[in-house]
Amino acid sequence: MTRPLHLYLHVPFCARVCPYCHFAVRPHDGEGERAWLEGVEREIEAARRRGAFENARLATLYFGGGTPSAISLEAFDRAAALCRSVARPEKDPEWTLEANPEDVDRDRLARWREAGVNRLSIGAQSFEPRRLERLGRVHSAPRGLEALLRAAEAGVPDLSVDLLFGLAGEDRAAAWERDLETALSLPISHLSLWGLTVEPDTPFARRSARGERLVVPDDAFAGEYRTACRLAAEAGFEHYEVSCFAVPGRRSRHYAAVWSGAPYLGLGPSAHSFDGERRWANVASLEEWAGALARGDDPRAFVEEPDPGERAIETLCLGLRTREGVSADHPLLRGPAARRLIAALRREGAIEDLDGRVRCTDEGFLLLDSILERLVALGGPDAVPAPPRRRD
Repeated sequence: MTRPLHLYLHVPFCARVCPYCHFAVRPHDGEGERAWLEGVEREIEAARRRGAFENARLATLYFGGGTPSAISLEAFDRAAALCRSVARPEKDPEWTLEANPEDVDRDRLARWREAGVNRLSIGAQSFEPRRLERLGRVHSAPRGLEALLRAAEAGVPDLSVDLLFGLAGEDRAAAWERDLETALSLPISHLSLWGLTVEPDTPFARRSARGERLVVPDDAFAGEYRTACRLAAEAGFEHYEVSCFAVPGRRSRHYAAVWSGAPYLGLGPSAHSFDGERRWANVASLEEWAGALARGDDPRAFVEEPDPGERAIETLCLGLRTREGVSADHPLLRGPAARRLIAALRREGAIEDLDGRVRCTDEGFLLLDSILERLVALGGPDAVPAPPRRRD
């Protein structure tokens, strides 16, 4: 009997590291690219030896980062061939490639499409020149538009665009609304919206420490989120996850698999994996990860096997971030205190019920971290005290 394989490949390179970014990335260079490719090949071979691909069919493949579009076409071809070699694909596999607008040209689009990429996630972040400048982005506003239109002309079946909200500045509310209206006027099927936060040990953190206002207050943040929910709904997009909107039938299958608790395998520095019982993550440093694989050592930073209580917390956190929600009979919702809290949230319009399930409304998504913390705190003495942070 075959099983679906959900494969993630972390590409740790960017043309330039954005001042707000806290991910495991580094400026792109040829030497680093060669070390990364060699490491990917070794990690795939090690996974093959331990049976990670037995009876598997490749269902989704996600090139994330970093900026996967920043690597050379030769490196992309090699990485694509390695990933395709691990298992036969399902009838209609989903292959997502994250790309920055400055990398989207006709030659690259042709090679990506030829290799099998059928979903492109373009990190425009904004279409407003002043906002792009404040975010430290490399591309111009016209380049972001051009990239999306070129991808559509090249026949990419699914186009997703990333936008950042919560950025302080003059005319911010009107500029955010213009960003949304521009994105929704384009031939896209998916929209991902990420709230800007000031992360430790970033240039934004240092600027913030000097007194510069970079993000909006909480009430303005909530207002921008509500504006996005309204405009996306008016454009016919489903709000299917706290940060994601899609045309009906065009959700990210890779994301959906991860949020549902399905097993997935991550390759590359800092990549996370889950095999149904254990979770692990590779070390973040490209040099440490590649060096460990070259020596035949384990490149993982940690391996953990969640106990039943921790798994209950994980399923609650993952489920409530999606529009499907969780079963009303979820272990952490059975207690009297949890039921009273759910009833109060229902009266406040943050929670609703559908077909025996409990799910967040748009207002509930705004309060998600607080809702999860309160529910987990009611879960008993063995509960982990705080939910995992969502991927922003």
